[in-house]
Amino acid sequence: MTTGQSISLPLDTSEPVRFAAGELRRYVAAITGVAPPITPAAAAANSLRLGAEPMTGIAVARGGDAFEVQPTTDGAVIQGASPRAVLHGVYALLEQFGCRWSLHSRNEEVVPRFDTLPAVQSIRSAPRYSVRGYSADIMTWHYGDSAQFAEHLAADYEFVDWMGKSAANAYLFIRHPFDSQLTIPELLPEFARRGIAVEYGGHVIPLLLPRELFKDHPEFFPQRAGGERTEFGNLCTANATAMHLASANAVRYVREHPELSVLHIWGADLWDGGWCHCAQCVSATVQDQSLRLCNAVAGALAAEGVTRPVCYIAYHDTIDPDLHVRPAPGVWVEYAPRERCYGHALDDLTCRTNRHYRESLERYVELFDGRVRIFEYYADAILFCGCAVPLAEVIAADLDYFHRLGIREITNLQFGAFSLWAYPTNFLAYAAATQAGGCDVAQLRTGYAQRFGTHAALMAATLAELEAIMRNVVTFGDIRRPPTKADAVQRLRPRVETATTHLAALADRLKSAGDNPAIAAQHGLLRYTNGVLLGVLHQLDNLPAAADYEMAMAIMRDIDRRFTGLWGAVNLPVIHAYHSHAYDTRANHAREPNTP
Repeated sequence: MTTGQSISLPLDTSEPVRFAAGELRRYVAAITGVAPPITPAAAAANSLRLGAEPMTGIAVARGGDAFEVQPTTDGAVIQGASPRAVLHGVYALLEQFGCRWSLHSRNEEVVPRFDTLPAVQSIRSAPRYSVRGYSADIMTWHYGDSAQFAEHLAADYEFVDWMGKSAANAYLFIRHPFDSQLTIPELLPEFARRGIAVEYGGHVIPLLLPRELFKDHPEFFPQRAGGERTEFGNLCTANATAMHLASANAVRYVREHPELSVLHIWGADLWDGGWCHCAQCVSATVQDQSLRLCNAVAGALAAEGVTRPVCYIAYHDTIDPDLHVRPAPGVWVEYAPRERCYGHALDDLTCRTNRHYRESLERYVELFDGRVRIFEYYADAILFCGCAVPLAEVIAADLDYFHRLGIREITNLQFGAFSLWAYPTNFLAYAAATQAGGCDVAQLRTGYAQRFGTHAALMAATLAELEAIMRNVVTFGDIRRPPTKADAVQRLRPRVETATTHLAALADRLKSAGDNPAIAAQHGLLRYTNGVLLGVLHQLDNLPAAADYEMAMAIMRDIDRRFTGLWGAVNLPVIHAYHSHAYDTRANHAREPNTP
């Protein structure tokens, strides 16, 4: 292909198509040393042309984010079913030229150099999932501290860039009751350029009904089983005024944030979710109470002409489909199986734990007529307490299973730079498994390991072995909350003990790899993981474990912050402190005489 081509785009086009043209220009300039000019031209919507041959439309029959790249005599035409699909097509073409993207920043990208661009081969692609998203808790931005907030944002800009390059298309900002905002406004322009939809909400039911109303209207709020009303928890769904107020505030969210594409209406983040036990509510399940509100919100949005999908969450005490209320047409179930077994795929028939979650999910698919999205935890550094837990094989199998059920929407919880460092193959497997080609796990590991240079083969083998080790451990929910029942302890203990032995050997192998900073950080992560599992082992034996966890945190503190990020430096110690306090409380309670 000759140099000196121009890039043509439609006269009146959208921001993602303009951004796609700019990205194509930037990378072609990096590859060839010549930046092609961008010129407007009469052309079909959602298209770009590289070269001088007149552009003709390509029939992109598949909807959603499908795209096609077709060669011309001197370049290529890129046509998308949506504006962002054009951007995805540009990145696919650049990959064909030899570009390789990095999870860790644009500084680690591979961009080849040629005098002329290679000949273009046809590409046709349509993602398997219509929503391919990520999520994060707003509080982890530490937006009240300017320095910490700036640190988080710097990493975010790199991650959002990678999201566009890996064809992600949605981001959920999860709000908690103590948050003062619904979103991170600084990131919205970056999402808009890439056509990435933003979703708001989260654990917002306590905010939809302001707690200040409790003094004058306790009847709006949940009644405890003992009979007293409480301002904590959610609301009384039998109270029409409370439901109206909550729904009206949800409408206000949408009016004030028109960019909001999906509204997530979740209860307080509690195991016993703070629902009502009054005479009118006590006969309703907690699932019914939650769905009543979601239905009311969906109805209010429709009545006000600001319709959005509304997500009811199946999580903790609502994970089972114990529903008698029918979901309204605009209400989806968001299935969040946090306490599942991550050692097996969700449909693995040999896994006793996941059998329950699989049956619940399949029933939800029936009850919601297929309006189901998955909320997964593949990069949840809280669940895994910062331990290295590669899950590429489980992720690939999970997304195959979800797809067979007809599910086409999924998001993945993550915690910024730390998660990208600790769970890189989980991000890559997730991104690949949402696309038409699916996920080749061995190829994925080999490709990622290239960032380690001469140690690539060692790291690819390490990632495979580490996944096999940790899949025997991550079977029970939060790593720092191991089971206490005798039969569960008996099953888990030998697996954890074996894992510590193998992790120590794996860490020793990396230690011999020299002073490569990325290898040194991985070595530290393995040692940290081993330290945490030693603490878990002592908990299983009812022995003190504080020293193990303190040792693990000392190892983490010694790892360069450019790897651990803000979350590893600030949030992880808080997570450990929370679990240590909970463990000490349980241990003291267990020692009390005559404890019921």
